[in-house]
Amino acid sequence: MPRAARFGSAPLPGAHGMHEAHLKSYATSHGRAAAGALAAAAALGLGVPAQANAQTETASPEATAVVIVTATRSPAAALAVPASVSVVSEAELRRRNVLRLGDAIVDVPGLYVRGAALGGGFPGSGTSILSLRGIPRTPRTLVMIDGQPLNNALSGGVNVAGIPFESIARVEVVRGPYSALYGGNAMGGVIHFISAGPDAPLNELRVGAGNLGQRGAAIAHRKRYAGGLGVTLSAGYRESDGYPDSDYVVKQPAAAGAGTPVSGARATSTPDGTPAYWVGLKGPRPWTQSHAQLALHFSPTAATHLSAGFASAQYTVGYSPPETFLRDAAGVPVGSGSVTFADNGVRRLQLAESDFLTLTPSSERDLRAFARLEHRFSGGSLLRANASTLRHRFDFAQAASGRASYAGGPGEFTDQPNRRVDYDVALRAPLMSGWSLVGGGAFNRSTLDRRTATLGNWRDDGTQGSLRNAGRGRSSNAALFLQSEHDLGPGITVYFGGRYDRFATDGEVLQNTAPAFTQSYAERSYDQFSPKLALLWQARRWLSLRASYGEGFRPPALLDLYSRTVLPTATAGVSSVNEPAPQLKPERVRSVEIGADAALAGGAAVSVALYAQQLSDLIYRRRLSPVLSRTENAGAADVNGIEASLRWPTGLHGLAVLGSATHQFRYHITRNEAVPASVGKVLTDVPRTAFSLALELQRPPWSGLIVYRQVGHVFGSGDDLNRNSVEGVYGSYDGHGVVNAKLGYALDPRLELSLAIDNLADRQYFVFNKQPGRSFYGELAYRF
Repeated sequence: MPRAARFGSAPLPGAHGMHEAHLKSYATSHGRAAAGALAAAAALGLGVPAQANAQTETASPEATAVVIVTATRSPAAALAVPASVSVVSEAELRRRNVLRLGDAIVDVPGLYVRGAALGGGFPGSGTSILSLRGIPRTPRTLVMIDGQPLNNALSGGVNVAGIPFESIARVEVVRGPYSALYGGNAMGGVIHFISAGPDAPLNELRVGAGNLGQRGAAIAHRKRYAGGLGVTLSAGYRESDGYPDSDYVVKQPAAAGAGTPVSGARATSTPDGTPAYWVGLKGPRPWTQSHAQLALHFSPTAATHLSAGFASAQYTVGYSPPETFLRDAAGVPVGSGSVTFADNGVRRLQLAESDFLTLTPSSERDLRAFARLEHRFSGGSLLRANASTLRHRFDFAQAASGRASYAGGPGEFTDQPNRRVDYDVALRAPLMSGWSLVGGGAFNRSTLDRRTATLGNWRDDGTQGSLRNAGRGRSSNAALFLQSEHDLGPGITVYFGGRYDRFATDGEVLQNTAPAFTQSYAERSYDQFSPKLALLWQARRWLSLRASYGEGFRPPALLDLYSRTVLPTATAGVSSVNEPAPQLKPERVRSVEIGADAALAGGAAVSVALYAQQLSDLIYRRRLSPVLSRTENAGAADVNGIEASLRWPTGLHGLAVLGSATHQFRYHITRNEAVPASVGKVLTDVPRTAFSLALELQRPPWSGLIVYRQVGHVFGSGDDLNRNSVEGVYGSYDGHGVVNAKLGYALDPRLELSLAIDNLADRQYFVFNKQPGRSFYGELAYRF
């Protein structure tokens, strides 16, 4: 590989200026398919029409200008990284309707985003999903901002409203296990949000409004002041009255008996096909979300860059009056008691006012502080050091089933403050021509103090009474990593290395309700080694081929280890309890990948990758009774798939076609002692196929994007037997296709108008909740 492609002397971009035998047999069984896919990938690049052959062996300027920092912990050109990487630029973010984390990356191949991670509905990290490379759920993907992990110490989840998009310059998504460089959580890959620095000056104010009571404003300021001090500041706010039809009240028939005769019940089913009746709506969930970030930058010398700052992000979700469809003979609404009605015979339902209530009020808040150092030595070595803390708090109220009403009544309040502190040091050193080392260490300390207390009034957290249960936990992690990069020439680079992580954890669980107990768990420790091997061949200046093997892991979260959780199910009035599991081990993955990337003249780009992964020690819940479960390391799975992306200028000025696709050939459970009947079933929270096709416009003063996204049927969290195959009912995860669009017009260099329309065709579908229909948001941006 040409050494210039490594950008060895270029400063890192961003706000802070840095940034085995079993598997062998498995890989062999897929070798013929892999070889075929790689040949097809090469043919795709080598056989791209005369446009490619006529480009005199040069890649497009747009492609060579992109610098990737996440994949190797050092800056490299887009075609010079040994991984499957997607970059979403600041300009691309502006052409999208970006409100939450998922909106920015929803069109990245290999990535499935759903629920509250997208901006269409109410926020809530517990109802959001990120699944990368067929590896389900957010805690198995590492999410960072400027090198700081955002996965909280509670569950490993991420605050969906926690990204200050006004500060973001680009997003890098690295697919495949990356624990060799980044440790835990990076089973599926890494999503890295990178901030703009003060040397990209900007002063901007944005205000907007839309239907569903949407209102918002944002401000951004970036500047390098006289004397060398740089400031980057951003803040944003959005609110909505909520979507009225999001939460259904669905009841299954009770045993025959007496009751008040009513009308209005609507026949439906549960997602597994059990007959049920839709009897009302729980009311819209009004919500607000806000964020702010301030960073100061200073360079005492040309070789040293310092930055420090803090950030906050939070959301709150409220409640609204519910609606019952049921009416008695006098036309009076009925929302509680025993009711009967005729539907191929007499049917009876048992209702409680609490059936009509949502799991709100709820809120989530992140408070972050960070400090970063980058120093470039005269010999070309680059040192980067990060120190950061994330204080996360997620709380919610739950009305007492059968005893509370919308007006008030008893309930429970769950508060889950947690904190993580991270230190990370990395040094990249060129030892000799064609050989560089990247090495360093990391340390993490995480704590959790979770408690559930009674509420005299579920609507008022100030009415807290006795403590019902609590879980407290601590963990620490020390790590060393090393990666060696060898330029073998011509155009061939080999990467190999690994990371050793050592963990220690302890905690206690308390319960004051029968059977009351207090259980302390002594400190235990475990370790994990994560190797990585990759080969990159730049066959042409515009074409690179790659192959890699890697391992990854996710340590059990403190919530898994030391918490007793009680959560409602899709059936009103029924809750599920999960016991603490202090002996859990890390989940693991092994992966092989081959792929190709082509950057063609005129800005065209094609990327394709084929991957085969083995997951082991997956954490599953063993069902002990219909309402009680226990978490265990019980599962294993195979995930094999293909992903591809395309960017192709149409030949019309400023108009390009974009596309991405992901297909899982196999994503099946191969072992599960906790749920034996699940063997052979597909993994939950992963669609077999997803794709997007978009038309992008960049023709000043006009800019815009219209995109069609198709997602296949998904079996939701906990549906390990794949029973919930019915679509179009509350609690289902429908296969669906949705069109979104955004159009912007610059009135002058300072003033721009934009209109975003989501679900343009007003598609009616469910992703557990009923999803919003057609919605719009208009915005005015003023630069000064």
